[in-house]
Amino acid sequence: MHPDRLSMHHEIEDTLVFHSKLAILGQTPGIACSRADTGESLMLDKKPYDLLGNLTAMRCPSPVNQPPGWHELLRVLPFRYPFEDEQYFETGQGRRILLRPVRVGDTPAYTEMFQRLHRDDVRFRFFSYLKQLPDQELQRFQQIDYDLNVNFVALGITQSHEREMLGVVGATLCPEDSSAEFGLLIRTDQKGHGLGRALMKKLIRACIDRGIITLRAEVMMHNRPMLDLARSLGFQFFYQADGSYMEVLLRAMDSRPDRPRRRPR
Repeated sequence: MHPDRLSMHHEIEDTLVFHSKLAILGQTPGIACSRADTGESLMLDKKPYDLLGNLTAMRCPSPVNQPPGWHELLRVLPFRYPFEDEQYFETGQGRRILLRPVRVGDTPAYTEMFQRLHRDDVRFRFFSYLKQLPDQELQRFQQIDYDLNVNFVALGITQSHEREMLGVVGATLCPEDSSAEFGLLIRTDQKGHGLGRALMKKLIRACIDRGIITLRAEVMMHNRPMLDLARSLGFQFFYQADGSYMEVLLRAMDSRPDRPRRRPR
C-alpha cells in the first residue's frame, strides 16, 4: 500500500475510534447526561449525532472542534484519554508521524524501541548502561495519570503496515511549585529528522496548559544533540559541581504567555 494511503487509513481508523467512543459515552445527543462530580445534567446537541457527517472532513478532524458538551462530559471521567492532544507531524523526508499521549498497551512497543537504541543513547537518557527499561520508567506506561504525568509517543508505520514507536518524551509534574522534570528519548536511527524538536514543543505546550512555570532536566555534558536542542528552545544552562552534567531549565510561562492555563488537579 502506498505510504500516503496507509497514513490516511490510520487517520480514518483513529477518527472512527474517537467518534465511536463519543457515541458510546453520550448515547444519543439530546439525552441529558449527568456529571459524575456535581450531578448536574448536561443536555447535548439536540440534533442527531451524525457520525458519517462528522467524518466527511476525513483528513483526521481535530477532536478539539467537537461540540463543547462532549468535552464537558468527558472532562470529568478519570480514565479520559485526551484525544485533543493527538496530531500528525511530517518529517523533512515526508514521513507522517503520529504524536499522541501514552496509552495503556504501549509498553511492548516501548520495550521494542529500547532494544534498538545505541548504548550511548541509553546512557544519555538513564545515566547508566542498561539492558532493559527500568521499572520506574515502565510504570509511566502502566500506571497512567494524565493529570500528574505528561507523556507523548511518536509512532510511525512499518513496511508491514504496523505502528512502531520512534520516540518518547515525558514529564512528571510537581503542582506544589508548578514545575516539571522531563526526559526525551529518540530511537537512534530516527535522529536528525526533527522528531525530538516536535516532541519537545508538544511537551512544552502541554505543560503550559497545566500551569507549569518551570521545566527542567539533567543532561550529560557529552550529550551534545540534547544540549543543542535545549539551547534552540530557549533553555538556560546551569553547570553542576562535578562537571559531568548540567541542568537545563526553561521558564515555560515566559515562552508562551498567551496560552490559557489549566492547573493540575
